[in-house]
Amino acid sequence: MRTLQVKLIETSYSIVVGRGLVEKLDRFLKRLGPARKVLVVTERRAASLHLARLEKGLRKGKVSYQVFFLQGGEGAKSAAELSRIYAALARNRFERRDILIAFGGGGVGDVAGFAAATYLRGLPLLQIGTTLLAQVDSSIGGKTGINLPEGKNLVGAFYQPSLVLSDVTLLKTLPRRELTASLAEVIKVGVIRDRELFQYVEKNLDSILAADLTALEHIVFSSARIKAGVVERDEKETRGERMILNYGHTFGHAFEAAQDYRGLRHGEAVALGMAAAARLSRNRGWLRPADEMRQNRLLERAGLPTHWNRLAFKEDRVIRHMLLDKKIKGGKLRFVLPTALGRVRIADDVTLSEVKKTLRELGGKQVP
Repeated sequence: MRTLQVKLIETSYSIVVGRGLVEKLDRFLKRLGPARKVLVVTERRAASLHLARLEKGLRKGKVSYQVFFLQGGEGAKSAAELSRIYAALARNRFERRDILIAFGGGGVGDVAGFAAATYLRGLPLLQIGTTLLAQVDSSIGGKTGINLPEGKNLVGAFYQPSLVLSDVTLLKTLPRRELTASLAEVIKVGVIRDRELFQYVEKNLDSILAADLTALEHIVFSSARIKAGVVERDEKETRGERMILNYGHTFGHAFEAAQDYRGLRHGEAVALGMAAAARLSRNRGWLRPADEMRQNRLLERAGLPTHWNRLAFKEDRVIRHMLLDKKIKGGKLRFVLPTALGRVRIADDVTLSEVKKTLRELGGKQVP
């Protein structure tokens, strides 16, 4: 078991990475102080696989708890599902010292986190990710929110968890596609800030895809360490550094929205967005073709898309969603663009013609 501390101006919390953590939940709940009640927000698939283990830890802690089931996937991140959580909290008369546990993937963590941020103006939040995406990215840093039909994550709040538990044994049951989709976020961290992590994934991809626990612990801890450091320095994206964590997301979110959040998994959209951002950077002369190819080769080895010729996208719809992106500043699109493996820069002068050129180039095979 390894622990990271996230030290922020107004709060601090621990990220614990290890094996068998959910069965020891009673020990971790004690860190959060006395609680009368716990609401576990989850979805059916995660619950069918892992809820019994979580309940074992809750019973050890002798706390009163309720389990609340969300719609699965990105459908969980809706105003309707958020309202249902509020109603459950009200019915059970939750008070400010009671705890909300987000137990599931990134979608569960986002909407449950937003509920915790806003119900009674703040409940203690324990994030327990059951997917690789949640453990390496979405459970860390305090970004919470829901989607609108007009775009992804347009409603939300920065609200830091009280504790993050990343039990890598939960990842053993992930379907292959879910595991590979989540790997996009790990590769992203390697490209933006950690060349050694990128190289580790290159060398150990087979072990990672086989859900080897040692390999999973390494990539979860390494990714969490990088994200925690960025969040500490720029908690609410006011200094610009935290934006680098959005590498691949400006394109990726638009791809997801253009498909009405059906078809592409989030990580698959991010991978495609990374390929687009790398091509845009290459076209500007900022990224060597060899580094673009190396990134895309690793994404493809992991089973992730790097071009969109087989996907039902319409260019104008992608661009329309991109123009709703919350990272727009002064009416200008901003992109995180790689300059080498382990280094990126932010560009706020990208033109629509550059975006269109990139999209058209990704519509077929890569240019060698």
